[in-house]
Order: sequence, then structure tokens, then C-alpha cells
Amino acid sequence: MATTLLIKAEDLTKGTPLGGNIDVSKYLHVIKEVQVFVIEPILGTKLYKKILSDYLSNALDNDYKALYEDYIKPIIIYSVAAEYVIIASYNVANGGIFKHQPENGEAVNKSEVDYLAQNQRNKADAYIKRLQKFLCTVNLPEYTTAQEENYDITPDRSFRYTGGWNL
Repeated sequence: MATTLLIKAEDLTKGTPLGGNIDVSKYLHVIKEVQVFVIEPILGTKLYKKILSDYLSNALDNDYKALYEDYIKPIIIYSVAAEYVIIASYNVANGGIFKHQPENGEAVNKSEVDYLAQNQRNKADAYIKRLQKFLCTVNLPEYTTAQEENYDITPDRSFRYTGGWNL
């Protein structure tokens, strides 16, 4: 089953340092990872699936639309940007792991990359905090009721993203 991605490539390049000429295949997996490791734990499986379903059928409305547009989308965008700037220059192939060096540019050092990644994480964190407040003020039954299956993820109301993946 293919995963529904909640942002488009152009969403990612509009408000982040990522350029529009990046090969989309280089970060599609990061979008999926952010949805699974950041968004689903905050929302819980039931609300996450509702958002995916409504997004796919273009049926997001009212609080669900606000949830997606005002919180989920920015969290995904900034979280993906944070992760991508860390992995962007690396290529894993049959011959090993290689670091790409641009011909007409200068590679930045690790501290500069870490600074840029943390800057994007801080933006994602700000939206996560706002999302948690929003979820406390609206009545979304998929968020407040029990999950469908024992293996579903219950919403984590104390989720913290800073510093990397929360596994």
C-alpha cells in the first residue's frame, strides 16, 4: 500500500532553504518518516488516518482543515527540511557511502549544517506546541476516543521533537 504524502514537493521548497531543483526522490522517504515518526504519534493513529483519508479525497473541512493547513503541513515542511539538510550531501551506493562536493560551490562544515537543521527543527517545534494547544481546544472525536486496534498509536500529548526523531 502506497503512503499518502501530506505535502507536495513545491510546499517544501517555498518556505525553506531547500532549492526547487532538488531531486524529489532524495527526500520523499523523509516526508513519509516525518509523518510516521512525528505526526502520527502526536495525533494518534485514528486521527492521523482520518487526516490522510480526507486529504486524499479532498474532503478536509472545518477543524480538520485548520489542523492540516495551520499545523500538520508546516510541521512536516520544517521537519523534512531539518532532516534533509543533514543527509543531502551523502549518497549510498553499491560502492559505499559518498559525499557529494559541488563543482562551483563550497561544502559547509558540520556545525553550519547542524545550525541550519536546528533552525528548521525549532520552527517545527513551534508548530508542534501550537498544534498541541489547538488539539486541547477543539472536539475531534478521533483524538479523544480510544484507538481502533491495540497496536494503534495513542495520541502523545507530551510529544517533544527537539533534537531529532522521537522513536
